[in-house]
Amino acid sequence: MPSKPKQPERKFQVGQHIRVNLHTGRIEEATIRAIVEDKDGLRLQVDFGHEQTALIHVWQVVRD
Repeated sequence: MPSKPKQPERKFQVGQHIRVNLHTGRIEEATIRAIVEDKDGLRLQVDFGHEQTALIHVWQVVRD
């Protein structure tokens, strides 16, 4: 059985503005503050709103 083709790796930079799916379909505009390499893969520390932050998985990025 043929394997799935790999998707091109997405590039992220600190300070980049993105849209993220936080939870229950809530989509927010966010700014990347840190990029963390974890045993589970790449994670992004983002801030959004007024003094709110989140550590998200790359799959939660809706648009970069």
